[in-house]
Parts: sequence; C-alpha cells; structure tokens
Amino acid sequence: MKPVLLLCIAALLSFSPSDFPVPPHTKKSLFYIHRNLNNHSVVYEVNLNDKGVIDTENPFRIYWIRVGEKNKYKELNYMERTFAYGLKTQSLGNGKFHAAFVAKKERTIDVYLDDKGQATALMKIDNKMSKLVRIFVQVAEDGWWPKVAYVEFFGTDFKTNLPTYEKLLIN
Repeated sequence: MKPVLLLCIAALLSFSPSDFPVPPHTKKSLFYIHRNLNNHSVVYEVNLNDKGVIDTENPFRIYWIRVGEKNKYKELNYMERTFAYGLKTQSLGNGKFHAAFVAKKERTIDVYLDDKGQATALMKIDNKMSKLVRIFVQVAEDGWWPKVAYVEFFGTDFKTNLPTYEKLLIN
C-alpha cells in the first residue's frame, strides 16, 4: 500500500510539459530545458560582443528562470554547469560554434547567428537536422543524485520547418 501511495503523491507533485511557462524569446535565445520536478526553466542564450557577433571567449549564457521566486533569474552553480546543464564548446570560426552537453557528450549542437541575427542551435533530432527549440527531462530524485529516466528533444526541421521530436531513454 505504501509504495502505491508514494507513487500517487509523486505523480501529483510532478509537472507535465503543458504546465510549463515558455521563457521570453529574444535574438540571443537558443533553447530551454524543462524538468518534471518543477516549472523552472534552464535557458540557453548566446553572449554577443560589442560588434554584435557571438563572443568567442564566452559564447553562451546558461541560467535558471525560477517561476514564483523573488530572485527569478539565477546563474547555474558549479555542479549544474559541470555535470548537468553545461556545454563544452569549440569555436569553428566565422562566428560558429560546436558544443556538447556535459551530461550527454554524444549530443551536440552547432550554434550561429542566422541572416536575421537570430541565435540558432542545430542538432539532429530523429535523424533530421533541426533547429532545437526545447528539451524536456524526466527526472527521479530517489537518492543522493537525481536519475534521468528519459530526455525529449523538440525542434523544427531545418529544411521543411516541420516539427521534429525524439525521445532518448537513459539507462
């Protein structure tokens, strides 16, 4: 009886993707991450230098938007940057960057400013080159370290502009 009750309580406390607010979108916006644990967002943006191009020394700004908290915007802490939400980046020249997620190094994005100056993150989603829009992470916090059950990638096909989706199960 207790395990069933705990599962019911956990289900009630989890958020579904439709419950999440969409973070504000600017020319610097790349994509955002939501998790089932709360309705906060991890936002990924490019840093622009004085000339309006992506800063080669510090190309990305990654931060929390914490809904309902007084300090709404919060930088990632060391653990979050190093093990969960950070990016390992490499400049490709001409204002383009290649980045890998620290939590899943096999998943990479290519970042650049498009012809209209909009920051763009391209990645393969379901084997289609896509503009990454958002990521959803299903997390279980049942120990010292949160465990990821699966990750969902949402984007738009780079050629057709049709929605793309992929669910990645984590073992």
